[in-house]
Amino acid sequence: MRHLLFAALFLFSSLAVGHAAQITSEPGVSGIDLITVKGVINVGDDAVFRRLATASDKALVVLNSEGGALSAGIEIGRAIRLRGFATVVAQQTLCASACALIWLAGSPRFLDRASKIGFHAAFRLADGKASESGVGNALVGAYLDQIGLPEAAIIYVTTAPPEGIEWLTPEKATRVGIAYQPIEPETAARAPRSESESVFDPMTTVSAFYSALSAADGERASALVVPEKRGKGPFNERSIQDYFGDMSMPLTLRSVTRSNDEVRVAYDYVTNAGRTCHGRAVVQTVFVYGKTLISRIKALDGC
Repeated sequence: MRHLLFAALFLFSSLAVGHAAQITSEPGVSGIDLITVKGVINVGDDAVFRRLATASDKALVVLNSEGGALSAGIEIGRAIRLRGFATVVAQQTLCASACALIWLAGSPRFLDRASKIGFHAAFRLADGKASESGVGNALVGAYLDQIGLPEAAIIYVTTAPPEGIEWLTPEKATRVGIAYQPIEPETAARAPRSESESVFDPMTTVSAFYSALSAADGERASALVVPEKRGKGPFNERSIQDYFGDMSMPLTLRSVTRSNDEVRVAYDYVTNAGRTCHGRAVVQTVFVYGKTLISRIKALDGC
């Protein structure tokens, strides 16, 4: 397994960074394939994963995802547990929200010490604020029970905050019974890096975010925001879905221009109530966990 983990780290470093999930399979060593899931998880990605998983008797699933569609993440996790695949979050990468639920399905699970696993509760809106969704968390709880997590771990995951993120630490994992095997630092250090591994790309992230707004896809939009701000204010998944889903003319980008870590956007939309917006915004981005994520948006025209 040590040689397979090294191969997984090498494969991860050679993949280009993107925002639509890249799900691929490569032959590994000792008859264990490497299936990678990288980027924002979208509805339908579970079908892609199942097709690849069906062709593998044994596999290590390598994860590097900001999050995304909860339903697709749960179905990918179920397929992993059914096939008995292992999961790994490799060197200095992020696996949050739906991705973290996928990682939990692995048997065994591996985690690099410099990587981050984060949980974000299913939510609903109450008086304009995000609060936990009983139905959403019931679905997550049922899934976690199906993959064999102990009661303490199920409670821990399903009571994660709807605003922000709950980071898994070794101490918390031990306390609630989420077992995993750490990747040894010397193994991770041997993995070569490529020029494509660490790319600060505000234009691609911001364009993908506004594309998600146009589609009223709150899960995909939220996955492109720094984890600490997910579920808050304009980054709330349900707020995005409800507001941008109520359009007679969906949001359309007119221009996207970059200045250092800021991106200026101009866009148009018309609501079903007849309100027309010719808007502009300044979007600030940061490079964290090997990804370009949105940290702040300032609307300039009131819409």
